Amino acid sequence: MKLYIMRHGEANYPHGSYSDRERRLTTNGEREVVTTATWLIDKQPKVDCVYVSPYLRAQQTASILLSHLKTGQRQDCDDITPDGHAASVVSWLAAEIQEHNFESVVLVSHMPLVSYLVHELDASVQPPIFPTAGIAVVDFSPETLRGKFQQLLIAERCAG
Repeated sequence: MKLYIMRHGEANYPHGSYSDRERRLTTNGEREVVTTATWLIDKQPKVDCVYVSPYLRAQQTASILLSHLKTGQRQDCDDITPDGHAASVVSWLAAEIQEHNFESVVLVSHMPLVSYLVHELDASVQPPIFPTAGIAVVDFSPETLRGKFQQLLIAERCAG
């Protein structure tokens, strides 16, 4: 099955706040997400589910993504925040995929978790540094909890 691991778009702190949970997408971040979403639609026009971190910037990223994608559902997940545990997320995600017979899934989260997830799935790959709105493509086997990293795309390259 295809697993797309996506980092949220560029974000900054809201005026007068230092809460990581409340960081909002910038205008540039919104553009990045639209560019990446456009690429994803071309490669995978329909996904079975989009899993989303509860943090605001990930929620905004998912909303933009979902306005472009055809999908069966969206699910918020408290475990895919920046400090999430990669092995636990992989186990949980595999169970979700198997239970629902999903064939393609997008997970919208944060650094460093997105990097650790790629490495957890494919130990031959060092944890990549995801740019904002970057998306990793992984062929994932939920039965073995392993995957094969295919590529990491950045918004600027998706545009061309």
